[in-house]
Amino acid sequence: MPLPRRDLPSTSSLQAFEAVVRLGSFTAAAAELALTQSAVSRQVAALERQLSVTLLQRGPREVVPTPEGADYARDVRAALGQLQRAALALRARPHQLTLAILPTFGTRWLMPRMPRFLRRHPDITVHFATRIGQIDLAAEGLDAAIHAGRPDWPGTEATLLLDDRVQPCAAPALAVEGPAQIARAPRLALATRPHEWSDWCAAQGLPDPGPPQLVFEHFSTLAQACIAGLGVALLPGFLFQPELARGEMTPLAPPWPNGAGYWLMTPKSARINTATEAFRDWLMTEVTRSDGAFA
Repeated sequence: MPLPRRDLPSTSSLQAFEAVVRLGSFTAAAAELALTQSAVSRQVAALERQLSVTLLQRGPREVVPTPEGADYARDVRAALGQLQRAALALRARPHQLTLAILPTFGTRWLMPRMPRFLRRHPDITVHFATRIGQIDLAAEGLDAAIHAGRPDWPGTEATLLLDDRVQPCAAPALAVEGPAQIARAPRLALATRPHEWSDWCAAQGLPDPGPPQLVFEHFSTLAQACIAGLGVALLPGFLFQPELARGEMTPLAPPWPNGAGYWLMTPKSARINTATEAFRDWLMTEVTRSDGAFA
């Protein structure tokens, strides 16, 4: 229910009153507000008439707030501060992006490319948050998220970046050849992809191999376990090109499309801000610059 207009003093009168209380004089308040002393005095007097309360005790040399005025000044100062913060946030919003990223994707693929985005958009500030799994963007105050999987988050729109392809990889010392040997070898898996090995074996015409021996939360740890010779891992090659190029691990089969993808998720209910739009456009450019594949 809206408040009656008589209960809503003007911002200018509140600013004048707060300045007089804080600085202790009409003259100092007038100088700060770039007004005349009489203008400040009139605004405070109008505020007192509107509220039917004496807010200031006016002496020949100083002005001090009444007890009611001192309490009101504290509330006014807090309210004006909140209004100022809201205005600053609103002004900055088109130039800020709060983005959730996957840990390994963020460190290995996105961060090396971010200088290109910042050179193109030096006015945009990006805040990163690391998240795994489904996110409520609005509840967490996020503008967007990069997600690997299926675009089934409620209340979001998904922009496809790349079809997800993984391939079994192992350390060179782990002598494994062919799908049947791969399925029998110690298998390493990602916690967020519990059925990926079963799906891969089914695609090869092999029976379900059962649960993997070791399960990890992040691709980076999974890859290190693979390099250490602990087993075979299904890995997205684009994230681990340096290790593959150095021969620290070897691909054992061609990349396999697992039916999922990498997506940029944005809220469906709200128009995305200009920073998010700029990031989405740049991200698509980065994808297509290498023939539509992450590289």
